[in-house]
Amino acid sequence: MAERSRAERMAIDWEVRLRDPGVDERALRAFRAWHDAALEHAAAWASLQGRLQRMGGRDGGAVARALRYPVEERRRALRAGFGMALLAVSGAGGWKLAHELGYDATWRSATGERGGATLADGSALRFDAGSYIDLGAAAGRTRLDLRQGQMLVRARGPLTVAMGVDGTHATIDCNGVELCAGRLGRRGVVTVRGGEAVLRLPGRAPVALPSGAAMTFDRAGAVPSALSFNAMAGWTRGMLVADRLPLPDLADALGRYHHHILRVTGAAAGHVVSGVFRLDDLEGALRQIVAALPVKVARYGMLAIVE
Repeated sequence: MAERSRAERMAIDWEVRLRDPGVDERALRAFRAWHDAALEHAAAWASLQGRLQRMGGRDGGAVARALRYPVEERRRALRAGFGMALLAVSGAGGWKLAHELGYDATWRSATGERGGATLADGSALRFDAGSYIDLGAAAGRTRLDLRQGQMLVRARGPLTVAMGVDGTHATIDCNGVELCAGRLGRRGVVTVRGGEAVLRLPGRAPVALPSGAAMTFDRAGAVPSALSFNAMAGWTRGMLVADRLPLPDLADALGRYHHHILRVTGAAAGHVVSGVFRLDDLEGALRQIVAALPVKVARYGMLAIVE
């Protein structure tokens, strides 16, 4: 029993580490070594994935009910339901996992489930699968803090979108426009329609985005994208349009629609892909990748590594 409990705690620790988009090849090698070292490790990993998948459903117990509550009620429900269940297995690691999985966010969408909301000023918010968004505070304007995922906002008034990207902090300001923004791996993406937006990165001059413009950005700066507004917002229709998209960024987008954890390592991380991918068809996307690039896929239960 003690060995199983230790394996369960380690499985939760690995779940948190592997969900970090910045996980490196050394960590993946360490996971493989841990997973294959004992049958108890592989069993604990598979058991955790099954529990998380069941809890992610619309009607799957305390977590699913909590997601339908306002944020303060959700936090109380989590303390009474999901949090206590994980604490029984892992102590403080359960709360860490709950935060990493976005259960304390103002709005959260489960794996494979897009969502939406109407803001206090009447703005319409849509968000991609696997997105975590907090309603922030800003004088005289609405502020949305995007922890993970992508969003599309039809803003009725002044709006600031903030997100952490590649170890830095980016903000996007707009007013009365349609804004699509989000994170793909270590990069941010943004496009605007119906007016202008301004992208701000620390230590760099603000970048103006006219209507129809699209950008990708990270700590090194912003780069224009050839994609149209409709193409960059393709996730609202279940599609991802890639134009020389880094393979790790594609894996990040696919990972929002499947309970598998997808990671790209080694030389594969340097490849880029172009094409149209169905977000709900993981096997089809992997076949496209393997057919187009000199890579292979290794599987460890719910973990798939492209290398």
